[in-house]
Amino acid sequence: MKRHFARLLMLSVVSAAASGQNLRVHFIDVGQANAALVEFPCGAILIDAGAQDETYEADLIRYLNDFFQQRPALGRTLESVLITHNHIDHTRSLREIVESFTVRRFVDSGHRTGTGTANPNFVRDGAAAGTLPILTRQVTWEQATGVAGAAGLTDAIIDPINCGAVDPSIRVLSGRRDTRPVGWSQTVFNNKNNHSLVFRVDFGDSSFLFTGDMEFAGIGELLRVYGSAAGGRLDADVWLVGHHGSFNGTTRDLLQAITPEAAVISMGRWDFGKDSNEPFTTFAYGHPRIEVIDLLSGVVPAFPRTALSVMVGERSRQFAPAIIRERIYATGWTGTVILEGDTAGRIQAVADR
Repeated sequence: MKRHFARLLMLSVVSAAASGQNLRVHFIDVGQANAALVEFPCGAILIDAGAQDETYEADLIRYLNDFFQQRPALGRTLESVLITHNHIDHTRSLREIVESFTVRRFVDSGHRTGTGTANPNFVRDGAAAGTLPILTRQVTWEQATGVAGAAGLTDAIIDPINCGAVDPSIRVLSGRRDTRPVGWSQTVFNNKNNHSLVFRVDFGDSSFLFTGDMEFAGIGELLRVYGSAAGGRLDADVWLVGHHGSFNGTTRDLLQAITPEAAVISMGRWDFGKDSNEPFTTFAYGHPRIEVIDLLSGVVPAFPRTALSVMVGERSRQFAPAIIRERIYATGWTGTVILEGDTAGRIQAVADR
């Protein structure tokens, strides 16, 4: 059930620590990549550890340093790092984070080959050898979806947070597939995007959903298990839009299942890569795509705000101006976004202090 949703603002710096019994999610600007710091009253976790390049990696480490300076009681500790999938834009900063801060737990798909797997392999191998004091967990599709009542998978490694009066819920709704599903081509099956771990965070009546870079095939399977009716396991207040706003990371049926009150897109500035032939850039990808913005605009509510003029992708390497009036936010438009939710389901922006 959706609750009252307060006005949201975009922020570019860490603000004061979460007050009282509130949750904060910092959608950190890491360029064409993903990293979200989830801040609880009694601890913190990180969902994805990506960065566009070395400059953004340094920015991410600086952001975390600033955060822990404001939360000294946390002892520079991330209770867990959860990785949606092992692509470089989600794992580039992982080793630096593990070597700069205390990380107690690590959850990923377990994929060991391909771009983006070196840092997860470093963590898992170090944990297995006893050189890194980190508990690890790799989640498969069968484990995530085999829980009675389609409740999603959780345990003490996936969800280590309990703040006494408030016990948040962290669950995995999807995982690595070891067998190619019927109807999937080998190319679709080999794409780690379709093996994305889907994380759901509930803090009382406030809910956040992270679907990684899951594409059409994976989305279809996710909906088959969890259903498309509002009020189900996918229904959430805030959605980190799939695949950086790519055309293949959002569907109408998925949005009808989530019914988000707000959506956040993590991607780079629209002209990143404009003057190069590099294929792995925001400009080359055309993120976020206009068809995704149109789909979001049909579901995400509008509210009184100064209209935001942005650039959106019509296709690869082709952008056009657009006006955003809904609660659609993007790190590539405005920088880091910080949202705060309380146990009553009220979600609002954190004032820049």
